Amino acid sequence: MLVAAPAQATVYRGTYDPSYGGPFPDLGWKATVDFNVPNTCLGQADGNYAVTGNCAGFSVLSAEVDFYNSTIDSNPQTSPVLESFMLSPSVIVNGVTIAGGQLAGVGTGFFNYFVPVGGSLSIAGNGADSFSLILFGSSAQLVYAYPVPTTPICASIPIPDTVCGFSAEAPVGVFAPIPEPETYALMLAGLGALGFVARRRRQ
Repeated sequence: MLVAAPAQATVYRGTYDPSYGGPFPDLGWKATVDFNVPNTCLGQADGNYAVTGNCAGFSVLSAEVDFYNSTIDSNPQTSPVLESFMLSPSVIVNGVTIAGGQLAGVGTGFFNYFVPVGGSLSIAGNGADSFSLILFGSSAQLVYAYPVPTTPICASIPIPDTVCGFSAEAPVGVFAPIPEPETYALMLAGLGALGFVARRRRQ
């Protein structure tokens, strides 16, 4: 029998999917962010926690933002992705929310900004605006800033000669645990071993 050592952390995926609204009425965006959550953090009572103590090992593993045309097809599951942006996971994490032993929210600083250059150019500012993702609690926002490379903080603190703002909708994230690569490897190894034993028995 193949026995796996108990995992010390659980990988969660947060998905966020709104339309942008003005000043980009045709722009739909969706974000996918993976988190490494220590099991000691998940085992705490419901509440908000800093990434210290039992949550000290919490980290962002990856982050991606996809742009699509929400006017042509508002369904993110079927609308073709016009452009994808891989963001650096090196972002400040301000805190996490635990509810019922599950990850229910994450607060971060701004991820690195990006500027559309490909298929989404015409519906996302024609290269004149940068975009920055930020997570807060169970929600997320995508900030636009003009001109490039204006700091996204301008959406909250006015900066002369800039135009900045948030997406019209702040989507509520959906958080779910996903199997870690090690789990997949163990599952595949286990299935392979079972298949080998079954073949030997048939012989």
